[in-house]
Amino acid sequence: MTRPTIVVDNVTKTYRVGIGRARVREMMPWPLDAGLKRTFPNWWNRNTFNALDGVSFSISAGSSVGMVGHNGAGKTTALKVVDGVTSPTSGSVTVSGRIAALLDALVGFHPELTGRENIALLGAMHGFGRKAMWSRVERIFDFAEISDLADTPVKRYSAGMAARLGFATITTLDVEILLVDEVLAVGDASFQRKCIGWLDEFRSDGGTLLFVSHNLSLIRHMTEHVVWMDHGRVMAEGPTAEVLGRYAASMERRDEGGVTHGRRTARKEARSRGLHRWGLGGARVEEVRVEEPDSAGLDVVIRYQRDELDQAVFCVGFIDEAGTEIGAAASSPISLTNREGEVRCAIRPLPFQAGIYFPVVAIVSMDGKIRDRWRLDKAVVVDANGSASYGAAFGPVTMQGEWSANGSS
Repeated sequence: MTRPTIVVDNVTKTYRVGIGRARVREMMPWPLDAGLKRTFPNWWNRNTFNALDGVSFSISAGSSVGMVGHNGAGKTTALKVVDGVTSPTSGSVTVSGRIAALLDALVGFHPELTGRENIALLGAMHGFGRKAMWSRVERIFDFAEISDLADTPVKRYSAGMAARLGFATITTLDVEILLVDEVLAVGDASFQRKCIGWLDEFRSDGGTLLFVSHNLSLIRHMTEHVVWMDHGRVMAEGPTAEVLGRYAASMERRDEGGVTHGRRTARKEARSRGLHRWGLGGARVEEVRVEEPDSAGLDVVIRYQRDELDQAVFCVGFIDEAGTEIGAAASSPISLTNREGEVRCAIRPLPFQAGIYFPVVAIVSMDGKIRDRWRLDKAVVVDANGSASYGAAFGPVTMQGEWSANGSS
């Protein structure tokens, strides 16, 4: 059995809200603080919240683990506790092996120091002397592709440049455990691909990776195990595909609400709930019902209300975990004879590999203008049902083809 290299055991991290009297509690020296906490627990715990609340998980050496959850779920705090940036209020953390963390593009950097000097500073924080880091400088700037800024103060770097330098420095530290928190969201697409390629090599060489991201596609690609956190607690952990499916369903429940009526009300509520809705008006989607996919396919039912259109084309499309639009089904022109109505789109067969997809529905007038377009947070989870998915490496869409072969026996 593979030994655990990270063990987080019943960890709670408590923070105080506001200032004022809270400062008195913060200034209490040990062991006076512990005595006051026991004697006056209500006073001590006033105006506090638990960023982590009884969190436990373990990570085996050589594994790659993703961490998902909404903003404020406790993911970054968990990484800081594992890395030793902050201490748990209670519980314990055990780490075996050399560890490095990239929690923010500028963590460990001094803005007044040059890029070259900050490499030495970041290396010193991980136990490397100046001479050891100087031998790595050329490799670092080659990876970061910002050699012309080596002697420029970091305060003049953009966030993307700082992220390049931070990640490039981490790649040379010969660590066994790497913690990465959403840093790949900074920077251009080509550098992101370069970082992902290096992380793939790090995993294949036996490195242990704990990876936080809101990009579910990246989590699916980079990890085989996922820890799902919500309000400082571990909701579930297990195989990536299984936990991501449950997490996607929870996102849908979190964003559910009543049907909106009225154009202005619908748009205002859609913006506030992040449903990505827009259009010229004249007809609008009142409700969308996405039925659970099965082996036959998927049905999407759209209830609409029209104000001025007599004909329209209805579209049902999908966006994948990475936010990429992957295609749509469009109806033939439909006559809108009544003020309200309902259309059904039956997608047969379902052309997707295993993954998580988000529906987009639209009403388009005959002149090609979008009258209402609504991207929903309703997740469609496609499961491979235990069967091999040979085309998964080529993208999210499954293509139907007729095959023939000559010379086979």
